[in-house]
Amino acid sequence: MMNQNTLVDELFNLRHQLGEPFALQKRDLLEKINPETLRSKKAITTFYDTLLFIMAYPDNKKLYEQAELALHKLGTAIEANENLRSQLYNSGITGSQLCADFGFEIVKWLRQTYKQNVTLDSFAAPDYQILSILSVVMPQVESEILQDENSTWKEWLKKCTVKGEDLLDTLITLFNQSTIRPEVKDELWTALGIYITINLTEPVQLPASLTKIHYHRSLIKKASLKDNGEKFEKVKLKKEEAEKIFECARVILACYLREIDPISFSDWEGVSYYQLPRGMSIALFGMRPERRHPIDSYMGYMVFKNGLPFGYAGSWVLFDSARIGLNIFPSFRGGESQHTFEQILKLHKQAYRLNRFSADPYQIGKHNSDGIKSGAFWLYYKMGFRPIKEEQKQLAAEEDQKRQTIKGYRSSAAVLNKLADSRLELTVDKKKPVRFDATDLSLLYATIVNKKYGGNRRKAEQESYRELTETMGLNVFDETFRYVMGNWSVILMSNSTALLKNKPVLKALETAFILKSVGREEDYMQELQQSALLRRFIEETYFQYFQ
Repeated sequence: MMNQNTLVDELFNLRHQLGEPFALQKRDLLEKINPETLRSKKAITTFYDTLLFIMAYPDNKKLYEQAELALHKLGTAIEANENLRSQLYNSGITGSQLCADFGFEIVKWLRQTYKQNVTLDSFAAPDYQILSILSVVMPQVESEILQDENSTWKEWLKKCTVKGEDLLDTLITLFNQSTIRPEVKDELWTALGIYITINLTEPVQLPASLTKIHYHRSLIKKASLKDNGEKFEKVKLKKEEAEKIFECARVILACYLREIDPISFSDWEGVSYYQLPRGMSIALFGMRPERRHPIDSYMGYMVFKNGLPFGYAGSWVLFDSARIGLNIFPSFRGGESQHTFEQILKLHKQAYRLNRFSADPYQIGKHNSDGIKSGAFWLYYKMGFRPIKEEQKQLAAEEDQKRQTIKGYRSSAAVLNKLADSRLELTVDKKKPVRFDATDLSLLYATIVNKKYGGNRRKAEQESYRELTETMGLNVFDETFRYVMGNWSVILMSNSTALLKNKPVLKALETAFILKSVGREEDYMQELQQSALLRRFIEETYFQYFQ
């Protein structure tokens, strides 16, 4: 009888091969592999990744169902074997266990959603640091008990713990009830270094009601952003469906020990869901008002393939331009990554009315070893992205020529690191798009503060905010509105003479501030896009300092 590990390797090598003969071979191997007999970490990890790949790119229904059943059997076998759970610690594989420090919002949600499977493990911070942080988070009258050794922080929290709850619940309640600004609260929670343990009991996938299984005859290896007039279908979601999408996105990121703000700081009402061809679907996530970026719109997305979480990233939208990234989960690499990226860009163009995309250096490998190892630069380059810096643009053209003329040529890590030292951009419409983003406006802000206020940020912000409220004739009481307006004020009032003369721009700004602070993020984007005068004003202000 053939060794089980050898069978797993054979199945792994066949996973990309599609067609009836290969489907029969894959089915035969799945019949022979017994998940309960796998004992090595390498074999289990390979088998797990292969099963996910087959479910994402199945030849037929029987093969899909066979892989799905094997996935459940594997998870059950791992969960029942303490030695395997120990080997697979922090692997993210179903049946295993995670231990990591996540942000406050994610820990709170995980505990509420999976109470018995989420427990407190340990604190990374020393006692004196925990004491100091809790003293800030607690009401002053209560925190006095922690001073001068009257009580240890742990003793006091145990006294405050409600029956049926534990220390983790008490900490979550304490932070949840604090009036500290959300972003400060996040930093204080992170500084505590709270590690939680999560038992992964079920595979992460969407329910059947949100999934259209696609059976593949071949893999699409090339892609093009050519406009074929296609429109992607937006699904009208029930609350429970939106919550399931939201749940899948959060849990799969936790499995990979990751978080991104639009998924951490969203809720079911911030989810939009689109069905695409070939079993693909994409969920878009917007943040709650108090968590949003004040200038651009930081949106998240999760790609699903046959209901399985396939990849994710964020986009930062400003006017008709967006910075964007892409992360394909390791199990699915070697499939249709290029085609997936094409669909992501097309959906973003449709949903957010975009004419330009850009990619930050990190996305293509700067200080990101995974980006270098995967050759992420060429994924973007094949889609039409080009370096903004001239040196990298020329180097990329030379490397691309070598790739096309020298069989098997691969750019070295040193070359890829050099290519990653420039942002990339792609224009997808003949219309002239905005050529700057929030990163550029950050540089503009710093330049204004240094040149006009001698580097005094406090003076710049206070004077600009006061002048802007007077100019707009506003009495602002909402904290989020003040936060948004305050972040815009230095840039806007650096060109105050032109702003005072432009009532349509002032009106558009007021509408935009309201939408950003209490409305829908998508409506804020549209308001910026619809006001040609506002866009022109920001462009003129920017180009006063940068040519």
